[in-house]
Amino acid sequence: MLDQWTRGIRAYVLLFLLTFVTAAPGVFTMPALDRDESRFAQASKQMLETGDYIKIRYQDEERNKKPAGIHWLQSATTAIFSSKEAKQIWSYRLPSFIGGALAACALFWGGIPLIGRRAAFIGAALFGTGILLTSEAHISKTDGVLVAITTLGVAALIHMRAGTYRLKPLAILFWFAMGFGFLIKGPVTPMVAFLALVGAALWQRRGWQWMVGLSAGLILVFIDNYIDFGAADQIVGYAIKAMGVLVLVGVGLRFVLDERREDWFKALIWWPGPLLWVAMVLPWFLWIQLATDGDFFRGAVGKDLKDKVVGASEGHGGPPGYHLAHLLIHFFPATLFLIPGIALTIKGIVSKSRNASALIFLASWAIPTWIVFEFLPTKLSHYVLPAYPALALLCGYAVVQLMDRGRAPISRWASLVFFLLGGAALLIFTSPIASALLRADAASDFKTVNGGEVLVTWTEQTPEIWWSLIPGAVCLLGVFVCSIGRKVGLAIVFALLSSLTLGWHTRISFLPNQTWVQATTTAREALEDVCGLPSQTDCEAPSETGVQAIGFAEPSFVFTTGTGVKISPYSSTELLPASEEPVMVFLLNLEDRDVSDADIEDIRRQAEAQGRCVTQSAPHYAFNYSNGDPVHFIAVRVDQGGCAS
Repeated sequence: MLDQWTRGIRAYVLLFLLTFVTAAPGVFTMPALDRDESRFAQASKQMLETGDYIKIRYQDEERNKKPAGIHWLQSATTAIFSSKEAKQIWSYRLPSFIGGALAACALFWGGIPLIGRRAAFIGAALFGTGILLTSEAHISKTDGVLVAITTLGVAALIHMRAGTYRLKPLAILFWFAMGFGFLIKGPVTPMVAFLALVGAALWQRRGWQWMVGLSAGLILVFIDNYIDFGAADQIVGYAIKAMGVLVLVGVGLRFVLDERREDWFKALIWWPGPLLWVAMVLPWFLWIQLATDGDFFRGAVGKDLKDKVVGASEGHGGPPGYHLAHLLIHFFPATLFLIPGIALTIKGIVSKSRNASALIFLASWAIPTWIVFEFLPTKLSHYVLPAYPALALLCGYAVVQLMDRGRAPISRWASLVFFLLGGAALLIFTSPIASALLRADAASDFKTVNGGEVLVTWTEQTPEIWWSLIPGAVCLLGVFVCSIGRKVGLAIVFALLSSLTLGWHTRISFLPNQTWVQATTTAREALEDVCGLPSQTDCEAPSETGVQAIGFAEPSFVFTTGTGVKISPYSSTELLPASEEPVMVFLLNLEDRDVSDADIEDIRRQAEAQGRCVTQSAPHYAFNYSNGDPVHFIAVRVDQGGCAS
């Protein structure tokens, strides 16, 4: 049956649909998320609003952090399937959505010459239904597209080294992927591809010691960030980094000297390939440098990249081991075969089995990339996603070995426990019980109102959420029973279904119902009370001309309300004359330490002095998950003229 599924185009269609269906609910049901997603979407929306597709802006500020590729894709999908006026986040998510599905297909194509169609299909299916991939596939950021194009580039390298197709077309495909990836997220795609290539080539030709050297060089580049050398910290730190760079240069030179006469290497450096990369990247780079007077390079490299390399940028830090700790849930459901995959890979390499060279390449794909992101001071859980495809193929390899009666008793049982722990965590964290405990804890953080009053306004979970947990629980039980009975094929089916059902439960039933953590939704409800939302159609009052958000500045609020909204610290409680602003609307977050009831009274005094009418909303409460602070919203609308009796 598996051979029938993996034959021809059918396999790619199945993998695409499997990933597509698993990720789909979040694309259309989740509100715009803070903060990165809404920043990306807002910048793309402003490209459509202004017609300027070179500069990247967030309101009035230039956003010189990432290349423009993802914004072009998001602008295109929104222009085709929706419109900038609609302010619907789903159209900005389509590139990530499609990218996630294509990543699974690219992984299957790349895995075939390494571990065969069966193992590659299983690995790609486990990857395509993975929690981290499907989560990134419904977020309008870079990572869904990035993992697709990076996997395609590495797959092209695999086929070049295997000689399965003509070398020069594969080289062109590789350089296209490198250019595309660079336009999406700078050096990440080339880094992953070349680390995998260099590590595998040297390991196969000269032994595992060279992989150790490559890994050591990468660690030396970052390790000083975790050690305090006292008064000489800066000097010693630079010295250690320099040692790391020298090691990496030496490894790179050894690779070139070893491989320069190989046919695939000659095709790789064939001049049209690198020229294609330059033609894809250089025109845009020169154009944006001119458009920003050189600020883009200073912002993207001199600040954003530098901040991530030398410290925990924006507070996103953690010790080495951070990404390993997230494997339990983020690599689910492939965790069911992760430990056997690692154990059988080590066994295959040490025993020099017929798959040893393929396993070495997969290890070389995963290890250096993992080390970079594990030792990079700035840590976000999705950074390591480009290494997940290699791990998934190792899991696929392990499945086929187990199907062929391969023995891995200890690792198989350990991995089953690992899988069940991740599944149980997902069940518990997305249950009404967990939600109730979190709501109670969040309500106690309010300083301007009693927590009990807040809880009354936060509605209880609907009974349907309990029912939607059942399919996931049944699938986890199915995995356990089939694993006990060594029914590996059925265990895979239940594992894939467990991720699909738990993902659907989370993104359809659970998260959309957690309105108490949706600060922007709550802010908009407060504005609706006073007919203060732009283009609000259910009001007889005239539409407002602007919104001033005081003590609140989440990007999702800007995206859903409009580019012209004023947010902290650029907003103000100053009431302009009616001749300039006939209608003004203020949204105040009383939980902000710089905002209080006195600000509302000040607005009322200004309105009274101008003979204008004031309308005030009821209080609205939420918990802002993006910064961990409670919010207490009051909306105030000021109209010209006196209030009607």
